[in-house]
Amino acid sequence: MKKLLLSLALMSNAFLFADVNIYGPGGPHTALIDVAKEFKKDTGINVNVNFGPQKTWQDKAEKNADALFGASDQSALAIASDFNNSFDIKAIKPLYFREAIILTQKGNPLKIKGLKDLANKKVRIVVPDGAGKSNTSGTGVWEDMIGRTQDIELISKFRQNIVAYTPNSGSARKAFLDNQADVWITWLDWAKSNPDFGDVVSIEKDLVVYRTFNIVMKNNASNETKQFVDYLSGKKAQEIFKKYGWRQ
Repeated sequence: MKKLLLSLALMSNAFLFADVNIYGPGGPHTALIDVAKEFKKDTGINVNVNFGPQKTWQDKAEKNADALFGASDQSALAIASDFNNSFDIKAIKPLYFREAIILTQKGNPLKIKGLKDLANKKVRIVVPDGAGKSNTSGTGVWEDMIGRTQDIELISKFRQNIVAYTPNSGSARKAFLDNQADVWITWLDWAKSNPDFGDVVSIEKDLVVYRTFNIVMKNNASNETKQFVDYLSGKKAQEIFKKYGWRQ
């Protein structure tokens, strides 16, 4: 009986609450969709998670975005700056982080053991990099990591092995799955969300970098949006994000 009353109450609330519309890149969307489902069960508030390359949702977001999410602080800054009439870049809030990884073809046929192997072996590398044209979390990641070796020759050899710089993770994924590359420099959450893509190789602890999942609400955000953003820091959300490789 209690479950029935709760269900009826939530159905009734659905007509009282406004939807929350959030926009951002692919990657964090897998965790966000799961969190949104739990949030609706608990509150009756519907959250629409829109994701992908920014150009695919830019026009729609300009009309109804309640919050923007990012897969790194640098890309979140770039995204929010494109909506600076409605969003304050100073209000961007990091919530979780995850590590960069090497994703190899299934079975790791080249026996890759770390980032230095990608410079010292004959290997085809794909990296997401916005190149000043696309707001992607992968921008500069390979350089940040291999640059920590402080070995210009190693950095040069690594760069020579990069066969594709893609504007986002989606296009990097396509190149990797089409076997145009032996390895893909990506994020742990991509591997957790797609365990059949390939094999994960950890990057050396002294070289690996971490970047964040973050969110920013529009100015004068609705109560429903504020509730959801608060929910993202709660226990249920933490467990969901952890499942996809995110940490606090």
